[in-house]
Amino acid sequence: MSLSRCVVSALRTRQVLHRAIFPVTTLADVSKRDEVDWRSGVNLTTIQGDVVGVRQYSKRAHVRRHKAKSSSSSSSDSSDSDRKSGSGKKGKSGQTPFWRKKMRTHHQMLDINKDGVVSWDDFETLISKFKELGHLSPKEVANFTDVLRHVWEEEWGASGDPYIFIGPEQFLAQMEHVVNTKDLRKRVAKPLPYFFMAVDRDGSGEISIEEFKMFYACLGLSEEAAAESFAAIDKNSDGRLSMKEFVKLGREFFLSEDETRPSKLFWGPLAD
Repeated sequence: MSLSRCVVSALRTRQVLHRAIFPVTTLADVSKRDEVDWRSGVNLTTIQGDVVGVRQYSKRAHVRRHKAKSSSSSSSDSSDSDRKSGSGKKGKSGQTPFWRKKMRTHHQMLDINKDGVVSWDDFETLISKFKELGHLSPKEVANFTDVLRHVWEEEWGASGDPYIFIGPEQFLAQMEHVVNTKDLRKRVAKPLPYFFMAVDRDGSGEISIEEFKMFYACLGLSEEAAAESFAAIDKNSDGRLSMKEFVKLGREFFLSEDETRPSKLFWGPLAD
């Protein structure tokens, strides 16, 4: 047998053996069934589907994480907006001369006996004045006292000492700490609803200019000052303040450093 015939015979024998071991799959069969790797018998269509599914899931998860991160960042930026607005140093409140002037005004107002310092006696006198109006229940008076004690100890830095005297510079330093401390910032408006309820004599949920004058009288401020402040903070000029408006304005007094906001007059005319 010639060499060429031997080669041809060997090739044919190999093809026969290959077909016996690995049956031929027609194109029509492939279209009807899942694609199979002829070497391993593994279903390639299933694997490809799984890979696509994993890729799609991974992409969706990435999008959700990105949205959550963006939302969290936006919320954080929003909650810090009044802290950064108008502050003298980036990211820190209580640095501007305007804000310090407001805090001096508040210290001066709470110095009931006008001796230049504030003590717990001044706070007790303030509580008595609002209590004597007769619009707070005994429970509300007790809560009012507890809230002001927190203000005295945590915001004013008295640390439970009823005999301590706090001057304006110490108060400024302490309030700077308050407006830069998250938990204390949240509590800075705590006493305001009690001030409101104490002067809301008809329990309407709103206070008129006459009731606002009662508020100022208890603070030792004049009716003229009350009229001026009320005209400034009654932004919609309806002659009344709701509790929500009252609390918002009182809170802004401590936290805002925007000189254009009418809340700067909430606690009376600014000190010289």
